[in-house]
Amino acid sequence: TAIKDKLKDFFQSIETTSESIQAAGRAAINSFSTSDPCRLTILVEPETDLVALEEKIRHHLDNTPSIMWSEKYVFFAENEKRGKIGFVFPGQGSQYVRMGADLVSFIPASEKILKHADNAFDQESKLSTAIFPPPAEDKAELIDQENRLRQTNVAQPAIGAISLVMLNALARFSVYPEAVCGHSYGELTALYAGGRFSQADFFQLSVARGRYMAEAGKQRGDAGSMMAVKASIDEIPKLIADNNLDIILANRNSPDQGVLSGPTPEIEKMHAILKENHIRAIQLPVAAAFHSRLVESAARPFQESIQSIAFLNADIPVYSNTSGRPYPADPGAAKQLLGRHLMNPVNFIDNIEQMYADGVGIFIEVGPKTVLTGLIRSILKDRQHTAIAVDASSGKRSGVRDLGAVLCKLATIGYPVDLSSWR
Repeated sequence: TAIKDKLKDFFQSIETTSESIQAAGRAAINSFSTSDPCRLTILVEPETDLVALEEKIRHHLDNTPSIMWSEKYVFFAENEKRGKIGFVFPGQGSQYVRMGADLVSFIPASEKILKHADNAFDQESKLSTAIFPPPAEDKAELIDQENRLRQTNVAQPAIGAISLVMLNALARFSVYPEAVCGHSYGELTALYAGGRFSQADFFQLSVARGRYMAEAGKQRGDAGSMMAVKASIDEIPKLIADNNLDIILANRNSPDQGVLSGPTPEIEKMHAILKENHIRAIQLPVAAAFHSRLVESAARPFQESIQSIAFLNADIPVYSNTSGRPYPADPGAAKQLLGRHLMNPVNFIDNIEQMYADGVGIFIEVGPKTVLTGLIRSILKDRQHTAIAVDASSGKRSGVRDLGAVLCKLATIGYPVDLSSWR
């Protein structure tokens, strides 16, 4: 009843002008409390049909028995137990041209972040130029821009820079993690977000990691390949063993998805075997067989780079791809664990399972695209959780709208978001 009364007051206060909508929205934000037993949030845009919107919300309130529901930028919940909040950070493959462009304009700290990234990027052209090139004049030029950004030495620090922009966007509204993890390269971003090293050291390591991995792909002979497989994660090792192949399960992504890594001829043999058995698989456009012994030439200099980094003490647990558990507090032990990261498999399933067991109930993907959000939903299946992405539309819609939807969702389930900071 209280929600319906507030809803009535809200829509009655709105006239036809955008100014009246903004004034009503400001008043609603000022009276909103995430600690109230029932919470309703609405993301209103200039083109929103307000009459239809009010009718839709009233219909749900009268007819939807669930204590939590959402429909196209309308979110409702009551007495929801939210659990801890965990941030997850994507790795190489999530990049795309102009990723995060709207948020870069929206968040004041973005320019400084990109400047730090450019300063660390030891190439003739700026990293920010690879992320935000001039508008392509034709399809061929757009493909060239995408290929440039896809290069390992560019993609990794670029994803890191945009992930930090999104991290700062959430912090603007007092949304902070209580636990973090990343996928492959994203583990560096997670360590930064967890307070384990400075922003300068983060970009230094990001550039070094990308460069060494790109160079590993140019070594003489076969640098290896990787292949994504859509099959039961427990069956994939058996397929490898039964066919006596020199490859490893490099990424344990979800119960029905894994990534293989190894010598190219062996990967091609496995591809043919999977095709014969009607198992979906696709070879990935990567420079080398990452997370396997074939990238030892990249792991050695990266380990040396880690030694110059100051590992800091922090209270936020950072879950390791290698161990599936939080990084050790001891700086020396943490450096050793990170140093083994390039040559060891990514156990993302264990990361999410352990975070969930440790009380994380809300997972936010902080970075381009929604790859990890989908994996988390597959891992946790029917267990109660929330998995949302800052870049929910992967650049197809307004990034500011995507951010607004995340904030609305969090506020509705009871997370203390500072909505007053919304412009």
